[in-house]
Amino acid sequence: MAKDRKGTNGKKRKKQALADIASVKPGTPAPPLPGSGAGAAELPPIAGPARAMVIVAHPDDAEFLCSGTVAKWCAEGWDVIYVLVTGGDKGTHDREMHPEKLAAIREAEQRAACRVLGVRECVFLGYPDGFTLDEHEFRGQIVRLLRQYRPDVVVTWDAFRGTFNHRDHRTVGTVTSDAIYPLVRDRLFYPAHEDDGLESHQVNEVLLAGTDKPDYVVDITAHWEKKVEAILCHTSQIGGRTKESFLKEREAREKENPGQPIEERFRRWSISRPPRPQTTPTTPPAAPAATHAVAKGQKGKR
Repeated sequence: MAKDRKGTNGKKRKKQALADIASVKPGTPAPPLPGSGAGAAELPPIAGPARAMVIVAHPDDAEFLCSGTVAKWCAEGWDVIYVLVTGGDKGTHDREMHPEKLAAIREAEQRAACRVLGVRECVFLGYPDGFTLDEHEFRGQIVRLLRQYRPDVVVTWDAFRGTFNHRDHRTVGTVTSDAIYPLVRDRLFYPAHEDDGLESHQVNEVLLAGTDKPDYVVDITAHWEKKVEAILCHTSQIGGRTKESFLKEREAREKENPGQPIEERFRRWSISRPPRPQTTPTTPPAAPAATHAVAKGQKGKR
């Protein structure tokens, strides 16, 4: 491999990348180096307090991806809802474990993490780990939840990135993105929801997590310990890591890059169209007048 032409700077960047990787869930991409996302510092913060919904595939996805942001929002008075699509019932190497027991363990771990962060409610859809499908019923469930809770902001997996990803991550990201635009907004998609009093809804902001092209950054330095506390709730998944190991990693990072903020990075999708007015015509429109006259001597077209 060719040496980095920038010498010392190149070594520092490599060490920073390794430090970032150490704090990320195995199987998810390492966060890009600072400044690598085009326009990452240019987008203005999303205004709040507001209502947010985090839609992810497995228990613990949200803690590794965005729990610093969630902790920050909850501290600012946001109303945050979690939606867990699968029970994470395959994520073990323990030969004594079975899917039903693991799903129950992971649900309890996720609820504990939500209590740490201040998440108001956690919804479990109960799909088996590894078997989510991009299909009509699943999309309808997500649309229903969006119409029920009416979030201003949604955080979900980036299904569009070009690097390796878990199939459940891809599927949840795709289905959620389709549900947000245009399905939840247009009332004639899943019209039976209206029978249950659920009106169409427009989500204004989407943050795609686990992205390889971030353009939106949240400084979570003040909420980093809360993020670590939430991650540590997922005992079955963290391989014996402790708060002390996280603290050592942070100390090493601080020595290498003093004062550098700890960040969570997303790809941001803002809905710029104004919501469509919800109007219902009371009478059918009058029949239009004839739009042209038949020239003398011609037959009208039938």
